[in-house]
Amino acid sequence: MAGVRRALLGLWLEIRIIPVLLWSYTAITLGTALAWRDGGEISVPGYLAALAVGLLLQGLVAHCVNEIADWRSGTDRDPSPRVISGGSKVIASGLLGPRALAAIGLAAALAAAVVGILAAMTWGWVLLVYGLAGLAGAVFYTLPPLRASYRPFTGEAIAFVCIWGCVTGAYVLQRGELSGGAALTGIAYGASCVAMLMMHHYLDRVPDSRAFPPKTTTIVLLAGAGRRYAVLWASIAVVSAIALTALVDDRFLIAAAGFAAALAIHGSVTPDDPDSVTRAELGVILLGMAAGLGTAAALAPGLLWALVPAVILVPLELILSGAAHRDLMAARARPAAAVERRS
Repeated sequence: MAGVRRALLGLWLEIRIIPVLLWSYTAITLGTALAWRDGGEISVPGYLAALAVGLLLQGLVAHCVNEIADWRSGTDRDPSPRVISGGSKVIASGLLGPRALAAIGLAAALAAAVVGILAAMTWGWVLLVYGLAGLAGAVFYTLPPLRASYRPFTGEAIAFVCIWGCVTGAYVLQRGELSGGAALTGIAYGASCVAMLMMHHYLDRVPDSRAFPPKTTTIVLLAGAGRRYAVLWASIAVVSAIALTALVDDRFLIAAAGFAAALAIHGSVTPDDPDSVTRAELGVILLGMAAGLGTAAALAPGLLWALVPAVILVPLELILSGAAHRDLMAARARPAAAVERRS
């Protein structure tokens, strides 16, 4: 029984609910809200189907594939004291093994395909294009021949396209067509997520550079200039949100304010300081959710309830992951503390 509980805990932690809430959940909710504001047919089942596909592809397919690859390459085995980055840590903590993760990822891909086909049959076959693109992004973000997360600029390009697809795909599902406003919303939210991803890589820079094959992320390549690159993406999010406020709906001012606050954090974080990065990344994540979900609720008050999962699940995830990995993080902290004392 204890083994089953540990496996279920590992499954939950592998989903990495906080990144899922920030990326696919908020992006799909934002695209849906804009569609409802634009007069689209209000289809709650369609919204839930889109969320299910996003959860399966990002939370399980992408994360399982990436977890296995990063464990085998060595970057997630590195004892660097990383709280948020460094993978889900379910392998390192002995909750799930690579074979279990491979089986979970495959099952999730099949489930996403079934849900996606049913959604396409109901709301339009063009949605298959979005689904296939999402599946390809989830797999080739990590695996050959693209192995995007191991190449500079390529990983964030795939991530950006996937988030843009979540926003615009949700819009198309509800409206049956794509608008310029939806496309620009995808750019704004996608840029904010990529900026967060760059910050996420700060503490991974040394472990990634030691991996085999080397995980040469953009942050590894740019080294000290990496923060300026993250600031650039965060600035794109702010400018795009301001444009949406002026051209589409003044309620996008909520997004502009949230992205601007996140930009300030991006500009002030110390990339080599674990405490600074951990605090800053959590702040950027919460601001991203607030910006996206707050704007969505303002655009479509019928989606106000979509804020509830974020309010409940974010603290729950922090509590569960902290408890599950307490021994692992303590063991990793001891060598670092010893080095500091010697220096």
